[in-house]
Amino acid sequence: MPVFDAFDDDLDDLKERAADPDAGVRRVAMMELAEQVGPEAIVLLLKGLGDPDPEVRAAAAKALDEHDGPEVVEGLVGSLEDPDETVRLSAAESLADKKEPSCGPLLIERAEHSDPFVQAAALRALRELTLPDALAAALKALRNPAPEVRREGLGVIGWLKAEQAMPALIATASDEDPTVRRATMSALVFVRPGGPGASTLVAGLSDPHWQVREEAAVSAAKIRLPEATVALIGALGDDVWQVRIKAANALGRLKAESAVDALGPLLDSDIPNLRKEAAAALGEIASPAAIPALERAMDDPDPDVRKMIRWALGRCHAAV
Repeated sequence: MPVFDAFDDDLDDLKERAADPDAGVRRVAMMELAEQVGPEAIVLLLKGLGDPDPEVRAAAAKALDEHDGPEVVEGLVGSLEDPDETVRLSAAESLADKKEPSCGPLLIERAEHSDPFVQAAALRALRELTLPDALAAALKALRNPAPEVRREGLGVIGWLKAEQAMPALIATASDEDPTVRRATMSALVFVRPGGPGASTLVAGLSDPHWQVREEAAVSAAKIRLPEATVALIGALGDDVWQVRIKAANALGRLKAESAVDALGPLLDSDIPNLRKEAAAALGEIASPAAIPALERAMDDPDPDVRKMIRWALGRCHAAV
């Protein structure tokens, strides 16, 4: 039997099961439709979004993650208002993976919906579309009382790299909600060294919440922000090891020779990943001054750390 005939037989079977009186059978049919291709499968899944059983609707929304097209986005957007929370969450997760610029106007409209969940989901779906027309909705979202809406608005701005949004970003760096401040640090990833917002990103390295400090270090690493060097060296002594790791990575990317003395002691940490990141940073910096600390750590008990130390030593010796 030709392969396409087998697909047709499967689809005919799924059509029958998608209309079965038993909700459990319909739910499994929705799940299996994720593996099918073509418009008929999409039609069945979109119909499933209107099933009387919420588990079937949720399965259809999840399965639509594997399908594309404007009609898929429209169906998922409609399910953001489903009365069942599981269905709404499944629709939001699938919608976030879509890349349908033609649905931008629909998503922008929903970004100003009265329901914060619908707003946040629409903004999340707008992120990677990088549509300039979405900026106004994203900026408006920053004034929303719901922190999840403000967070997703920041995500849109970060993807757009919208310089005109910098004053708003600087303001949200002082938001009362730490998750919003963290999202601000991520959105500031397009800051230029010496430009507006650089000092705000550096200040994030001293935020009371560790995840904000961690995200500030990540962004400083991505843009290689030299103004952050002193604060990053200070962050090597942070109480939270995740922050120390990100700070070490950032200093390595910055090739900050002034950080060599502070990075060396991290090779004695109880945390293997921190020792590995410190060795990697010293290798990136490639300063002969790091050789004594690296040589003392050559017998590290972790094989991955030892491998990184050997690589770092090679780089440092080459710089002599």
